[in-house]
Amino acid sequence: MTQIARWTGLFAGLGLALVTLALARVPAGTGSVPARLSLVAEPSVQLGLSPVGRELLSAKKLVAGRNSVSGVVQVSNLTGDTLSVRPRLRAVGTPAPDALRVQVTAGGRTIYSGPVAGMRAKLRLPGRTAARVRFRISAPRSADRQVRGRVMRLVARWTTRARSR
Repeated sequence: MTQIARWTGLFAGLGLALVTLALARVPAGTGSVPARLSLVAEPSVQLGLSPVGRELLSAKKLVAGRNSVSGVVQVSNLTGDTLSVRPRLRAVGTPAPDALRVQVTAGGRTIYSGPVAGMRAKLRLPGRTAARVRFRISAPRSADRQVRGRVMRLVARWTTRARSR
């Protein structure tokens, strides 16, 4: 009887160990090393920005052709004049890949969609008003080699020009 209990315990333990190993295996990877991306807004004299100096967006897993990252900044016109506001993105450290794309929306409409390097967004902001500006950054599948494993830091710089009434 003791012999049967020992063999039963051995087989039960081995079965439990095999089930545990089968459930604890590492899942298959995507085959692509994700990129890291962050965007920070620089302060401006005529504009109130929130958040300023902190990351608007941060992604530790940007994979070309699979996902995009987005972040919102509140832009307030601190003057009494209507301003033409132009955000520009610049890379800190190494240049951003040419294939990196950005879409900028404000007030529910797209004000720019295209490459990060050539961004020409423009927003009309009446005096003492605010707008939420969303940046959505992505990389097409064809940019995998340019983006894979990179750490990209972008800064949004804001230029303003008073518009004549």
